[in-house]
Amino acid sequence: MVQKTSLSAQPYLPGCLPENVWKILKRRIRARAVFPGKIESITKVIKEEWDKLTPKDWNKYIDSTPSRLQQVKDRKGVQTEF
Repeated sequence: MVQKTSLSAQPYLPGCLPENVWKILKRRIRARAVFPGKIESITKVIKEEWDKLTPKDWNKYIDSTPSRLQQVKDRKGVQTEF
């Protein structure tokens, strides 16, 4: 199991983590009592939620990578359940 302990540069490199991690961030931001309206507020909220992410949040996606890749291979690139 891969565990990452620091994500300080990651918010600026969206391709470095599975897309599902970005979905976690969106869900958490939408769940806030007050949705940020201005770009400055949105930026602040994204950073706050990013800092709350833990390895538990993304390890299940990293751990499932081999099976997802196998499914892509088995389906010869056709859309998968993931």
